[in-house]
Amino acid sequence: MGTGVRKDRLYDRLSGYELIIFDMDGTLYYQRGMQIRMAFRLLRYAVLCGGYRDLAVIQSYRRLREQWDSSVTLDEERLYDKLASKTGYDAKKVRDIIRTWMFERPMDVVRECRDERLICTIEKLVKDGRQVMIYSDYPTEDKCRAVGLSDDIRQYYCGQGEIRTMKPNPSGLFYIMSCYPDIPKDKVIMVGDRADRDKAAADKAGIKSIILGRFRLFRYRL
Repeated sequence: MGTGVRKDRLYDRLSGYELIIFDMDGTLYYQRGMQIRMAFRLLRYAVLCGGYRDLAVIQSYRRLREQWDSSVTLDEERLYDKLASKTGYDAKKVRDIIRTWMFERPMDVVRECRDERLICTIEKLVKDGRQVMIYSDYPTEDKCRAVGLSDDIRQYYCGQGEIRTMKPNPSGLFYIMSCYPDIPKDKVIMVGDRADRDKAAADKAGIKSIILGRFRLFRYRL
């Protein structure tokens, strides 16, 4: 198989580490493809069902979350209140819109856009005894199932337990590493798709990182 060479090359680079932390969005699936498909769905919903205000809520949510100060604890309720005052909806309505369009309806598209080669690499790493973690700024459970990852793989995300800040703040990585005190830093690596988030967080945490290309054609030019 022609793709196997590149997949094995990534495995070879990761197999020397004991703890491998993968980003979710844009890493385990191709985020650009997912966003384009969901944009068509949202546009259709806006035109056929009059959901223009819902579309504005989603766009504002993405923008506010992306711009959130990573040094400050993420407060989802405060974010929903901001969106409510901005859009004229109440906070419950805002929460329902975000849950539907950000965390429920995209799951079949996430499945279609998954990076099958990378999922195979992760399965091989787990089989060979490496500690593999998923770490994201967003909830991960449904997306992990959508891309076909085992429920046994541990998952961490902002807003879960001790992790209350988003990347590039390294607090989440420090917390994950604290769960494995016997693994030294030089045996830990972060794999993501964004230098400004994933690599920056890894640098601040004092660990290595690999940044994969965000497009299929350039993804495995390591």
